[in-house]
Amino acid sequence: MGQAEAGSHNHWQSEERRHKTPCAYLSQRTLRFFADALRFAAGRRATKLRRSWPGSATVAAQRFLSGAFLMVAVLVAGVTAQASSTPDDYEGRLISSIEITFEGSPADPAAEAEFFSILRVAPNTEYSAVGIRDSLQALFESGRVANARIEVFETTPGKKGPVRLRFVIQRQVQIGDVKFELTPPAGTPITEDELRARVNLTQPGTRLSKQIILHNSDELQVFLRDRGYFNALVEPSEQLDPSGTRATVTYRIVPGEQSHVESFNINITGFDATAVKPSLQLQPGASFTREALGQDIKLIRQSLIDLGYLAPLLADARVERDAERNQITINLTGAVGPKVTVVVKDYPMNEKTARELLPVKREGNIDQSAIIEGARRLRNKLQEQGYFFTEVTPVCTVTPPAPELGTNGTAATCETLNPETLSGRTVEIRYDIERGRRFKLTDIRITGTNKLTFADVAADLRTQKASALGLIPLVGYGRGYTSLTLLEQDRRTIEAYMRDIGYRRAHVDVLQGVSLNGESLIVTFQVTEGPLTRVAGAEVRGNKIYTDQRLRDELKTVIDAPYSRSQARADGERMLALYAREGYVNAQMDFSIVELPKKGEEEQVRLIYSITNEGDKVYINRIIVNGVTGSAKTQRTKRDAIVRAISIAEGDVLRSDRIADSERELYLTDAYRQVIIRTDPAGETASGFKRRDVIIDVEEKKPRVMDYGGGFSTDTGALGLLEISNVNLMNKLRQGAMRLRASRQQQRLRFEYLDPRFARYGEKQFAPLALSVEYQRDSTVTRFFRSAIDRGTLGIVQRLDNKGNPLDEFGLKVKEPTINRFTATIETQRIINPKTHSIFFARYSYEDVRLFNLQSLLVKPILQPDRAVRLSRFGASYVRDTRERCERGFLGQVRSKDEAEVGAPGEICRYNQLDATRGDFFNVDYAVALRQLGGNVSFNRLQATYRRYYKVNGLRGTVFAGNTTLGLANLFNPRDRGGIAGTIDEIDRTLPISERFFAGGSTTLRGFNFEEAGPRQVIIPQGPFLDQNKKVVGLNPFTVPVGGNALAVLNLEARIPVTKALQAVPFYDGGNVFRRVGDLFGKKDNTPVPPGDVLAAINAANLRAHWTNTVGLGFRIQTPFGGALAIDYGFLLNPPEFLIPQRGPTGDFDGTPAIYRLKRTQLHFRFTQTF
Repeated sequence: MGQAEAGSHNHWQSEERRHKTPCAYLSQRTLRFFADALRFAAGRRATKLRRSWPGSATVAAQRFLSGAFLMVAVLVAGVTAQASSTPDDYEGRLISSIEITFEGSPADPAAEAEFFSILRVAPNTEYSAVGIRDSLQALFESGRVANARIEVFETTPGKKGPVRLRFVIQRQVQIGDVKFELTPPAGTPITEDELRARVNLTQPGTRLSKQIILHNSDELQVFLRDRGYFNALVEPSEQLDPSGTRATVTYRIVPGEQSHVESFNINITGFDATAVKPSLQLQPGASFTREALGQDIKLIRQSLIDLGYLAPLLADARVERDAERNQITINLTGAVGPKVTVVVKDYPMNEKTARELLPVKREGNIDQSAIIEGARRLRNKLQEQGYFFTEVTPVCTVTPPAPELGTNGTAATCETLNPETLSGRTVEIRYDIERGRRFKLTDIRITGTNKLTFADVAADLRTQKASALGLIPLVGYGRGYTSLTLLEQDRRTIEAYMRDIGYRRAHVDVLQGVSLNGESLIVTFQVTEGPLTRVAGAEVRGNKIYTDQRLRDELKTVIDAPYSRSQARADGERMLALYAREGYVNAQMDFSIVELPKKGEEEQVRLIYSITNEGDKVYINRIIVNGVTGSAKTQRTKRDAIVRAISIAEGDVLRSDRIADSERELYLTDAYRQVIIRTDPAGETASGFKRRDVIIDVEEKKPRVMDYGGGFSTDTGALGLLEISNVNLMNKLRQGAMRLRASRQQQRLRFEYLDPRFARYGEKQFAPLALSVEYQRDSTVTRFFRSAIDRGTLGIVQRLDNKGNPLDEFGLKVKEPTINRFTATIETQRIINPKTHSIFFARYSYEDVRLFNLQSLLVKPILQPDRAVRLSRFGASYVRDTRERCERGFLGQVRSKDEAEVGAPGEICRYNQLDATRGDFFNVDYAVALRQLGGNVSFNRLQATYRRYYKVNGLRGTVFAGNTTLGLANLFNPRDRGGIAGTIDEIDRTLPISERFFAGGSTTLRGFNFEEAGPRQVIIPQGPFLDQNKKVVGLNPFTVPVGGNALAVLNLEARIPVTKALQAVPFYDGGNVFRRVGDLFGKKDNTPVPPGDVLAAINAANLRAHWTNTVGLGFRIQTPFGGALAIDYGFLLNPPEFLIPQRGPTGDFDGTPAIYRLKRTQLHFRFTQTF
């Protein structure tokens, strides 16, 4: 048997073959020399050594490579002298079979097949030393082999018969997990996260080596010593998994006793430490840690700075340990350094501001960098106040003068200050300020071109115009903001913009003008365009997989259009993305341009996209999940859940975007502290494509979490909270939770279940399933339904005696009003089109609402019909959302895969729900409730909303926005709900109050207060009432909005930019809430009113609503926190009028009714746009 070995053995060996024929054993390096010599002898070029294997003598190989023939001759001669067979004896003989075995690990047929695909030799081919060498090299390059050797067996006696090869592979062990077994310390606590942060090169998949383990042991020892555990014991161990290829590294840590401080000696020349010593953390007997030592030294340094020694000279603290007593002695030495004073004559400031602006005063450092940084900050501060061209010069004076510093009292003196040579002296650092004139930057102009305006570049300019909002902190600049440095940056920015729209030779000059009154500054950027460069053509080179036309389809650059470098580069990225989507993740491309002859005054270029490497298509071989815990069955369930959750599958093309999506999906489950997805080579497919194993290493969190808390509210009293959740329910990445919230007046219990991957549809999409059950009890009357209903009148909503007890209309004590609500819901959804954000929702819900003890409430007549409502209903919704916000930016700049293409020239558009400038939004919701399903009310309810946004760049980027909302509902087979027994009256044909449509407020009809539009019902108060001063008062009849079965709202507005941070928004709102669907379309209600019943006639009139019209003006103020502060002033053109009953001569409410007209004007505040 002949054997060629690669690894740590590189010497000659010999032993008896199975056929008792002695032979030689060649190292892999020696075999490589031999194969190269054979190649050269056959007239082929010698193979260049690309790398050296572990244990090989690389230097020796290079030294003797020039004498390869001589070396081979000597080796062959030596072998011939010792054995009758050499590797040369096998050259050219037929390979009958090849087998792979593992050394040190059990057999693994799948892994053997993968290694077989890596080999460069095959059965039924001729034996070649070159092929053997290449096979061993390929095995090592796979990164999965620690050692390998080849064994050769003769299948028949003789030197011409076939041979059988056996590759003996020692598989590379990789780190699978790192664990810590920590004995809880008696002193300063230590957490596992702190220990994990100290170890390096331990990510799952890293090659395991003794060096890594020992290095991390040393790092842990250093960390423990910094915590004062000098006697800590760190013992690493490794545990292989059944495959023998992955190891769990465990560090067993016993901290031992923590060292304590015996004394802290402070010997700083010129400093009395008596005052600071009581404030130190490391007092005698205290536990020692390096962190506490650092904080104490910082405190001592600050004490010196407070005394005026702004450059103290402190040596490193010397820590001495008495090992026998485990005591620490700390010695801190140094000197106070020079006395330093900082003078800013022309800019008075308090000590706090001085520390913020001047690093010298804050950090205790008189280096030149700290002094210059102080000058820069002073200059910026003055520029913010309108002194745009301030000059700040630091000047240093040493007293008494030091000859080695040269001329004293100059700016150059600040460059040579050395605290070590200045002890006993005084240093004055003076900042001389030349403020210059104070301006107000009123305008920024761009001239010389009509291709670029200030609005196009305003977002990227550092120079800022004065703003009326500058008086509000963090919102704007009161006098503007600029400087010579900022103007130079802005000049380059505008040049970059011009070059990106085709003017490659553009040049920009900065001009500054002052108004006649000498107070206003005007900055002008004068542009010299130069010739325009156009794209004459685009060429793709080096492509073999895709045709030229297929790649050109990815280009967004238009031929004969102006040349944009950023657009051209974005096109190249699109090409690479095309390759990546199809599995060619290693594709590489270079971009260049070729200058062509001019056409008239315009320059011409050709774009060249050179595909330097298309790479190989890669398929996923296996998906391996590591890091899950539990029994074998539990681990199998967890692995299946992970594989189901990710967007890749075995046999699929390997795509980098899907790897990233899979990692994100696993993080979103909140079940894992860390997720690492990597790939390993796994041979080739039968078609010759490469395969890779996808290895997912996870670190699990604790799945069950319990949170609890409490609080106090003036409304509900003491409050307790308890929440128990499980983010990996049943080990299938499902979620469950129980939430309890309880106080004396409110109790809420909710159970939730969520399966994010309930049903698969499409290639890799899932419909979720959400279940929830909730019970709520609430006895706070102001939270029953809607604020417009339970607001009452004059602040009175309930009859109460002087002790706060509720009373009925007869003055008798009753219980507190209470609402009991039970709901159960099942929901799911399906994404129809991700690009247009089109989603279909389906749900079923059961709701049981009971009202108790309503006698004390003013609004009892409204709530009484709905005191017991059961709703069992199915619902469905459809949403389509293409809203985008388009902003100025460089052409072709694509910032994320979810962004749309560019909008108008120079604009980038991305999805935005809150402040859209183009696109639309459509939502339709339908629900049907049936008594046959367990409810007591049957109805249909439909609500549809459509919004549209359109931006007109010709009108300063004004955005026209419109919204239409339509709601329709009707009851079928109505039943009596508490009115006249056996009679179906008006209230029985109206939705339960919780299901009715309401409108009014800052997001619907801005001429009304919150949900005060629509029909109203008269409330006639009865019984005694007390005001806030507990005085008996009488209440007049009043009306409250009661909603209706129909809704129509139309909103139109123009969002006009005034400044970068301010928009003016004129608007129109039209519509109303209608009691019946017929009222919306003008259908007359023929329901008869009982003759002589004045109250019935008044209520009938008040329930009829008409279309209302509101106009107004609003402002949107951009805030630095994101979003806009909105202020809207609405004027109601035709305010609704309602009848209020009045007492007649008999004392009954049968007199001539009064007319109540709603307030015409409303002022609304909110964040974000109206819609």
